[in-house]
Amino acid sequence: MDNSSKLILDIYDIAQGSAAAACSGEMLRRFRQDLSFESALIGDLGIFGERLIPTGAHLHNMPAERISARQSTLGEELILVNGTIRTSDPALAASFRQRGKSVATDIARTTDDPNVLAYCRKYETAHSLTWVSNRLVQDRLTVISFWRAQRRQAFLGSAEQIVNQALPHLLQARQINARLNAARLHLHAAVTLLSSPQGRLYFAVEEAIALMQEEWPQWSPPFLPAALLGELRSHPGMEYAGRRLHVRARLEGAVLTLSVTRRSESAHGLTAAERRCAVLAAQGLQYKEIAGRLLVSPSTVRNQLSSVYRKLNVKNKTSLARVLELGEVDG
Repeated sequence: MDNSSKLILDIYDIAQGSAAAACSGEMLRRFRQDLSFESALIGDLGIFGERLIPTGAHLHNMPAERISARQSTLGEELILVNGTIRTSDPALAASFRQRGKSVATDIARTTDDPNVLAYCRKYETAHSLTWVSNRLVQDRLTVISFWRAQRRQAFLGSAEQIVNQALPHLLQARQINARLNAARLHLHAAVTLLSSPQGRLYFAVEEAIALMQEEWPQWSPPFLPAALLGELRSHPGMEYAGRRLHVRARLEGAVLTLSVTRRSESAHGLTAAERRCAVLAAQGLQYKEIAGRLLVSPSTVRNQLSSVYRKLNVKNKTSLARVLELGEVDG
């Protein structure tokens, strides 16, 4: 078996046996057995209109501050109508033009921007080998970059061949790992956002964005909601307790770190399944009709509605509809 085939098999083995938090790191360590590099990143870019916001990242042998430093150095990155990207990052720009194929970049030969060159010197980046996925998964693109620090150690054709063969499998393996670990995720686990003190997002995991949009349905990145920033600035402990979520923040230098959790259900709060059932029942649908809509059995609907009536202290659909209309239900 050749090295590339062995690497691909090992990637799938890692996906099936790793916890979600460890998976990307273990994959990169396995890559390092066949591909020499000093640092690396596996990142997901969420697309919001024409803007790109990092929604997930695993950093290998690089400081977390590099994310915010990159944003402040390179500025805003936009997706253009033709599918290319407007960016000051020469490696990312070249990779977007050849999505699905690895692109080796000698940084000093591709830009004379003094800010970009200073940033690369600070984080010891002389050569980049970058790959951008050629398809969207849940409105996001995956970017994988490997970096070398020495100018004399360029990525050659053999490195590009390894990456081109293995990275599509790494993308698929990460999805497998996410599905395997989905059932283990805690409902009220904290999720993280990073922003500037003025509220410009540097990094936001998808779960955090979803929670924020439950609290503020009209909100969209790249800036934090004004109401949230106002509350954090006025609260001595930099906390926000909303209808759907709770936020704790801390300012470390020029980076605002926010820990976001879903608020626990109140004593009479409904589960998501109970609320869906309750809404349809309040509209006058019968058990069989609700079951057909929700793809569950009539007995499941009966049990869920029994729980709903008990939690809300109502006895019929008329009372249920009144409670839902008044917005007295958490869930």
